[in-house]
Amino acid sequence: MTSANMPGYPMITDIDQAMAKLNRDADFFLTHNRMIVNRCDDSVIRDGYIIRLSRGIAPKRTAIDLGKHCILGVGPELNANATIYKNGFAITSPHVGNVRNPATLEYLQETVRNLQRLLGAKFDVIAHDLHPQFLSTRFAREIASDHGLELVPVQHHRAHIAATTTEPCIGIAIDGVGYGDDGAVWGCEIFSGQVPDLKRVAHLEPVAMPGGDLATRFPERMLYGILPDNPILSLLGARGWSDVELGVLQKQVMRGFNVMSTTSTGRVLDAAAALLGICRERTYDGEPAMKLESAAVGGHAEPLDLLFTTLNGCEILSSRSLMQTACARMRAAPEGDMRVIRDIAASFQYNLARGIAYLAMHAADREGMKTIALSGGVAYNHAIRETIRKEITVHSCECVINADYPLGDGCVSFGQCVYAGKLRE
Repeated sequence: MTSANMPGYPMITDIDQAMAKLNRDADFFLTHNRMIVNRCDDSVIRDGYIIRLSRGIAPKRTAIDLGKHCILGVGPELNANATIYKNGFAITSPHVGNVRNPATLEYLQETVRNLQRLLGAKFDVIAHDLHPQFLSTRFAREIASDHGLELVPVQHHRAHIAATTTEPCIGIAIDGVGYGDDGAVWGCEIFSGQVPDLKRVAHLEPVAMPGGDLATRFPERMLYGILPDNPILSLLGARGWSDVELGVLQKQVMRGFNVMSTTSTGRVLDAAAALLGICRERTYDGEPAMKLESAAVGGHAEPLDLLFTTLNGCEILSSRSLMQTACARMRAAPEGDMRVIRDIAASFQYNLARGIAYLAMHAADREGMKTIALSGGVAYNHAIRETIRKEITVHSCECVINADYPLGDGCVSFGQCVYAGKLRE
């Protein structure tokens, strides 16, 4: 049994439309004669942290002083919602979904209209994601253009930190993807400062993402992007990759054709899952990283050497070094030994988290700060989140996590409003 929608699309509210669109996928329909005015997904909570902000807890009303202007935050592309700030309160809508298609964009527009009507809001400022091609960004531009309003682009990971705290801090944002200041794909960013003045001071090592979104669907491509060497080619060949496919992948990375640079935590976890043979193709959002987390349960996490370098004034944690160590242990282990795979999975997660915590603590020492904020979808991983929290606490710093909003992208629209409001102070 499921709601009346296909994956990635909003729930259908009209019975005739549901029957027409789902008649080949559903065996039976349970209907009723009450009109659905506002569709609403179920809320999802794990370990006390909100994954999906919706039924029963949204619209969410938060008291915060962001000035006299009325602000709309339209959210990111994935797991989007909308937030309106007015007269000392930010009101966040229920979950909308992945704004990658016209149907979900229409749902976002409908959600904004309904929330605006209920609040009697007259917008002064529209805040949106920095990515120029997001449909949510285009929606923001249309509103601003039609009504002569101010547009405020907000970098994705700074929105995560803004949603967590407005106090001076070191901010850790760890997730899948976010458009960076330099046009690259960010996803493990350490900031220093106070919203809106958040300076990027550290991040994961930039690695190749062959084929862009294709590397997200097929994490073995991401694995080769991190370790473009013969052992990985041999591994892929043993798993059924043809010589032609391997040759194309090799030339693609070598020449940099359709290859993006990324500092994404999620993509590194995907690559680790691919290395261990846990997930070779992603069929739903977050699948490789979640399967890696599951495999790590019961494994023994062993401390590994961490390699730190500097790039363009930022401290860098080497993900290649960690992957090389995991690869060496994989080759040394008996084939198919699940105990070893669990140990490697647990060790990889633990040391990646430990390295990220060290980046933040090094920044805290340099800046003389004692507060470290943590956000991003990867923080849903219990082992990673608690490792970071423990390392920060041992370092006599306070780890701040806003449990009132999702750690993932469901907090971004709220963070956009906060950022835009603080920018205008």
